[in-house]
Amino acid sequence: MQMQAVVGRFLVRVRALTELRNSELAKIHPNGDLCLVTASSGFSKNSSPAQIQRRWSFGDDACFVARHKLADILGVADGVGGWRSYGVDPSQFSRGLMQTCERLVREGHFRPQHPEGLIAASYKELIENKAALIGSTTACIVALHKQEQTIYTANLGDSGFRLIRDGAVVHRSEEQQHYFNTPFQLAMAPPMQEGLVLSDR
Repeated sequence: MQMQAVVGRFLVRVRALTELRNSELAKIHPNGDLCLVTASSGFSKNSSPAQIQRRWSFGDDACFVARHKLADILGVADGVGGWRSYGVDPSQFSRGLMQTCERLVREGHFRPQHPEGLIAASYKELIENKAALIGSTTACIVALHKQEQTIYTANLGDSGFRLIRDGAVVHRSEEQQHYFNTPFQLAMAPPMQEGLVLSDR
């Protein structure tokens, strides 16, 4: 079975390898484990050599792929470029969120059935560490639970994904917006902006 997931601005090809008799499976995973096979590409609207050389970052956006014995997880964060007008590098927040998510997965501090918990735990850690980060991002996490052979997803804002099987979209995420061009986001605003940003708390 072959699926494609469009996540944010990234095209990720996902192949669920399920048949032991499939010769491709035997070459890649002789034990027959189900896994995500991923690829990503991206570019910045205003790329600089520093942006191009960062692994898993594309302009203001960031992503990660992590493998754990329980699940394969991929995540995308679409950083908000508008912070640049305040002198803030918008990529730092999205990159920090995705790096924290990846570390939590590698350390086993997540439940594949609840990818929203991974986003929340990462965001909470950024806030509690009082990291010198300012910015906002949307986020999308896709988790393939190996034992259950089930995909679990969490999406915040206007990032998203599509599952395509045999050329047909079988599932797509729904955008979450306050109003046009104002998607739900995770944010860390500077103290002087605290009451001026939309908040759902």
